[in-house]
Amino acid sequence: MRAAVLVAAAFGIGVVWGGSGAVRGMTRSATVTQTPRVFSAETGMLLDYVKAGQTDAFEGAMTRVGVALTSSAAADRRRQAVGWKIYKAAEPLPGDVVLYVSVLEPVVTGADYWVPQILNEAFPTEVQTLYETYAGAFADGQMLLNLIPVSGL
Repeated sequence: MRAAVLVAAAFGIGVVWGGSGAVRGMTRSATVTQTPRVFSAETGMLLDYVKAGQTDAFEGAMTRVGVALTSSAAADRRRQAVGWKIYKAAEPLPGDVVLYVSVLEPVVTGADYWVPQILNEAFPTEVQTLYETYAGAFADGQMLLNLIPVSGL
């Protein structure tokens, strides 16, 4: 139930910001060059704005991220896999953009969620191709949110 509320909220944020261009300042190149992706709250969210024609590429890259995390020798990476759930909005955003919402609960304290680094750790010989596929899928970048629970709701 909580995940459904988070996804609905993220979709609302995506429609407002995606439609207004508020996230346009974070372009594809900014998305892939900004590091690290470390959360400060117990629950985090990533909003990924993907080109409609690139959803298969994005989902394929994220499948490889899942493999990288679950097969990692590092306990923190395996814990990241357990708490990382990805949702796809059923409704497209303006501009032929598809919103993907990653709900990270619980966040692994101090862990870096930067996808290119995760892919590099697990697939160093494939990372360039995986990176290009992942980066090429973005329409309007990515937004990282630290979520703080609100009592009484």
